[in-house]
Amino acid sequence: MDLLIVSSAAFFALIILIFALGPKLTLTAEGCVSVLTSFGKYSGMAVPGASWRKPWERIQTVSLQNRSMELEFEAITIDQANVYFKCMLLFRVADNSELSIKRAAFAFAQQTEFSMSMQRLIEDETRTFVATQRQAQMIGISQEVVRRIQANVGARMREWGYCIEDLRYNNIRFDAVVTSSMARVVAAINERDAAQNEGEALLIRRTKEAEADGSFIKIKAEAEKLAWKLRGQGLADFRREVAAGIHDAVSELQAAGVDPNYLLFFMYTEAIKHVAENAKAGHTIFVDSNPSRPRELMTEMAAFYRVSQADQTAPTNARSN
Repeated sequence: MDLLIVSSAAFFALIILIFALGPKLTLTAEGCVSVLTSFGKYSGMAVPGASWRKPWERIQTVSLQNRSMELEFEAITIDQANVYFKCMLLFRVADNSELSIKRAAFAFAQQTEFSMSMQRLIEDETRTFVATQRQAQMIGISQEVVRRIQANVGARMREWGYCIEDLRYNNIRFDAVVTSSMARVVAAINERDAAQNEGEALLIRRTKEAEADGSFIKIKAEAEKLAWKLRGQGLADFRREVAAGIHDAVSELQAAGVDPNYLLFFMYTEAIKHVAENAKAGHTIFVDSNPSRPRELMTEMAAFYRVSQADQTAPTNARSN
């Protein structure tokens, strides 16, 4: 009986010893790598999935996924202006090689120490760059800072087994006094540009108006010139028609044996009648009632007609001679 009890105890002790000293199952999540250490020394890696490890091996999980960190700090420019930065850092293990994973696992004792070192490096590089710039140069320099940090800090992080995937400065601001002064400067520049644009627009408008006025005056003058020309042509045609009518009337009077001077008298009386009928100031015309006045008038008009004929025939005779 005692032997049976001793045998059973030894069997259970052997089973417990086998479970204690035998291989153990290890589960590694996707996107991670398990780093194994045996008595404090690196002994291997376990890929994602299930794997066996020795019972005395310790596990340290290293994530191969992208990780992010938000940083906020300030810097001073060469002209003593405070600049406040807010940026987002995206980083990861450099690659899935054994060397990079060993560096990421053993470069720092804790992950918080790595994060602090990385943050201080980025802040120091940013402050060093900002200290060489003026306040007015800080707007739009985020890409220059990113290139500087990727060149300097990125090389240091690769020694730790990490690399910078992306770095974004999503907010760069100044003190309230500086921001207010910059806003006033921008407003003054906008007002100057607006005044300049308004002046150019006014100049263009006045120029176009002057060109339009000049074109209008020119067109009006051409129209008036044409109108006066047409009036002159009409008046000349009227006079030719009057002359032709008088000529025909004189010919008919001579053919009828009537003195042509009567035609001049008739035209005289018709003119007086027309003036009396169409005058606006009055309709009364005083005429010399002397009985001999009509004959005298006809004699004077005939003499005028003869003088006009003599003036017209004189140049013709001179040309013929």
